[in-house]
Amino acid sequence: MTYRAVLSRRAEKAFLDLPIEQAKRVKEAIRGLELEPRGQATIKLDYAPVAQYRCRVGNLRILFDIDDGDRIVEILDIRKRDEQTYR
Repeated sequence: MTYRAVLSRRAEKAFLDLPIEQAKRVKEAIRGLELEPRGQATIKLDYAPVAQYRCRVGNLRILFDIDDGDRIVEILDIRKRDEQTYR
């Protein structure tokens, strides 16, 4: 069974602000998260207040939570990797 990805307003705005090539790569990564949210590219975050998990796409990070009961991957934000990413 697959999961369903749901983007928060913040994540949707960040996605729409991406250049086309980056947006394509992020969209592909989100589709991968729908198939396997805890795949190889997924890292569980220990002390990040933003989200429980992250997925790397080049210099971008997809920050998300997983709801196994409803089979939803909630994309909370898409951020460029820097020292403020996980705060």
